[in-house]
This record gives sequence, C-alpha cells and structure tokens, in this order.
Amino acid sequence: GRVVEQNGYRLLLVADARGNLDQLNDLAAEHKVDCIFHSGDFGFFDRNSVGRISDNTLRHLAQYSPLVDFKSLPHDSSDLRSVLSSQSTSAAAAAAGSTPLSHFPAYISGHKKFKVPIYTVWGACEDIEVLEQIRRKDIVIENLHIVDEASTYLIETNQGVKLRVFGVGGAVVMHKLFDNGVGTSTIAGGQGTMWVTMIQLGRLIQTASSVFDPSETRIFLSHASTARDGILAQIALTLKADFTVSAGLHFRCGTSYNEFSVNPSLNHFRSKLAAAHAQFNDVWSTVKDEVIQILQADPIQKALLGTALSVVDKMPWVDDVPSVEGDEAISVGFKNQWNFNLSDIQIGSLILEVVDGRIGMEMKSKGFSFSYR
Repeated sequence: GRVVEQNGYRLLLVADARGNLDQLNDLAAEHKVDCIFHSGDFGFFDRNSVGRISDNTLRHLAQYSPLVDFKSLPHDSSDLRSVLSSQSTSAAAAAAGSTPLSHFPAYISGHKKFKVPIYTVWGACEDIEVLEQIRRKDIVIENLHIVDEASTYLIETNQGVKLRVFGVGGAVVMHKLFDNGVGTSTIAGGQGTMWVTMIQLGRLIQTASSVFDPSETRIFLSHASTARDGILAQIALTLKADFTVSAGLHFRCGTSYNEFSVNPSLNHFRSKLAAAHAQFNDVWSTVKDEVIQILQADPIQKALLGTALSVVDKMPWVDDVPSVEGDEAISVGFKNQWNFNLSDIQIGSLILEVVDGRIGMEMKSKGFSFSYR
C-alpha cells in the first residue's frame, strides 16, 4: 500500500487499545496527526468471539478491558462467559455496534469509521477468526491496515523521508514457534491468544527483502519487545530496521533507546542474541524431525521455514570467540537502530514528526506512581 501526504507528517504511536477504538479517533484529533501506528492488543473481536475464547483468556480480557467494570462481573467462569456472551449478542449491543470486549463490530458494520489511516499489528489476545476474515477480505474497513508477515506499507511524507513499515503480531513463545494453533494460513493462534511462528518470520523476511530500498526509513512494528526477545532483535537486524516499535511491557512511561546506549559493549549485546539462539536450538532440536516430516507435503511453508532458520543460524553462539567488531549487521544495528517501547494508550503516547528530512520525537505519559514503596 502507498499513502501520499502533501503537508508534512505527524505520526502517532500508541499501544494496547484493548477494544477502546473510539479513543484512536479522539487522539488523532487531539494531536492533529496524519496517521496512527498501533502495537499490542487492538481488540479484534466480533459479537461471537466470546464463545471462541478460553476461560482464562476471557477473564484476562475482561479484567483489563477499559470497556467493562470487571468488579461487577461474576467470579465463576461459566457465569462470566454467560454474561459477556449475552451482552455481546443482545439487541442493545447490536444497536450500539460494540461488545464488552471491543468497539470493533461498529467499525465492521460501518456504523463508525476511523478518521485517519491506522497501521496495526495484532497483539497476544485477539480472535484469530476475525483476523483470518480480514486476511480473506471478508472484512474490509476503511483506513484500517493490518501490518503482518505478508503486508508492508510505504508512507511518503513529502518531507524528504519515506517510511516503510513492517510488522509481526502476537507473543513470542519458544515452544509455540512451530505451532500454528487453529490458524488456516500463516496466522497462528487459538482460543483468544495469538503467537509468532517461524513460518511467519520466514514470510516477513521474504516480504521485506522484496521491497528493499536503502532510501527508505524502515520501521519494524511488533507486539513483543525486541529488547526482551533475542529472536525478534535478530529479525529487526535482518530487516535493517532503523526504528523498532513494540509494546507489551505496560510501563508507566514509554522507553526510547538504542543498544549502544544500554550495553557496555558490542559483545554484551551479542551475548543476548547468543542466549536466545541457544534457547531456540533447544526447542528446534526436539521438534526438528517432526516438523520436517510435516512440511514435506508443503514446499512453500518448508521454504519459509528455511528462510527463518537461515537467519537464526547467523545469530552468535554462547561459546563464540568474542569479537571486537562482530558481525557487520549486528555492529551496524548496535550503533544505529533506535527502539521505542510504548506505554498503554491510557497512559501515554509517542509522536514522530517528520520535518525537512528529520524525524523528531515527542513522548507523553501520565507519569509514575511510587506507591509501591
């Protein structure tokens, strides 16, 4: 996709709307932005999603939803499901176009519209059935763009900067990297949860490689944080990302850093990648034979897995001889890649403003509470 903006560019970065999608329009108007990047749990639920979500995940969603009063809901799991299901399918819910979990049904029906383009990955708690309907284009919503392993978008700011966004949604769980759940495509998930797979990462790498242009500023959007996950950090390096944007840590203030600023040396950063490599290899060595056997009948997915494995194979090993310079891609990313981890949308936001070829930053937060003392 391509978006052309004639009068400069202001980009709002937020995370974890958790179904409160009307707030995106409110913030777009408040900050006078041209588009929104969203990371984390968006709220991809329809009126029938409650029946497809496990008890524990449903309780988690209700507890942290900004749209319901959790204290007023029953404690018993079956009673909780019954209440949320009836509230989702009631005549009142149909008239309002929303459910206790999300405003999304109102945007599906066209009752509500997003006022600026929104680019989002999915989070760790979403309904995979809704996302697959979007992938199949059974659901099409104006101004909503899903950033995933198969999609990339170019934003021309007309300020001397072209922004290229890539992304991958879902949690990174090592033992699920080879499990597609109930997904029928390369989207992985089930029972209200979503996760990353190696097949997805292989597709993402191929997508990024097919449009590589060194004149573009590359943004890697993810739910999980590249700071905490070595596999995602390696993917960001492979994509030659200039910026990474993630969520999932729920801090009271967003963070902005690069690896050079928080690691005493390049080898210290390499050790984080090496630890992730070792952890991955423990899982891969256990499931390798079974996975290869399953993929014999699917040469496309086998090739995607091979692409992802080749990237992981380039990661340092724990017992590598320390190197001052290290791998070139690691060294370049260590010094130049910049990372943002966003606070929840109710707490704060980040604005990137492109002016005369430069990208400025403005971070807002409701601030800290030291009540833990």
